Amino acid sequence: MAFAGLLKETNARVNLISRKDEDDIAYRHVAFCLSICKFLTPNAGAKIADVGTGGGLPGIVMAIVWPQAKVFMFDGVGKKIEAISQIIKELGLKNAIAKKARIEETKETFDYITGRSVCALPQFFGFVKNSIRRGRAGNLENGVIYFKGGELEEELAKKNILPDKELKLDEFFGDPNYEGKRLLHFKFFKR
Repeated sequence: MAFAGLLKETNARVNLISRKDEDDIAYRHVAFCLSICKFLTPNAGAKIADVGTGGGLPGIVMAIVWPQAKVFMFDGVGKKIEAISQIIKELGLKNAIAKKARIEETKETFDYITGRSVCALPQFFGFVKNSIRRGRAGNLENGVIYFKGGELEEELAKKNILPDKELKLDEFFGDPNYEGKRLLHFKFFKR
């Protein structure tokens, strides 16, 4: 709830989330991102990258609930990174790092890479393909975990690139407002 309050306060100065969602940040954004806890449990020392983090969603949420993991948040917009860096500081999160960079510019590798409606999945895979380590650093094999609305892109279906695990969020929340929204896990793959 502290994060939701800081996010709303910060959003008045820096556009981190849609203004129309400000009244329901705790449910529409924070709780939505918390659903990843039903899906993934990272081991101690796991490295997670949140690509296109925007307002620190789901990056800050993951750093709060998984103090055993190191969460790196990437965004190319400097004012957003500055804002979430301040939120990280105010929350006292020692395991969260905000970086003004595109993930494809880093040489670091990560166990899990998350994205929340960043772009079409084929494009997202292109951005992150060289940043995923092989192995298993939690209950899921290393790979991409993506918050997705709508159908899987035709390009992926044609190449038979299907999720290895899926969580339907309307069923998880018991809320028709989340109809068609899912969490998808794709194991590491090499293009």
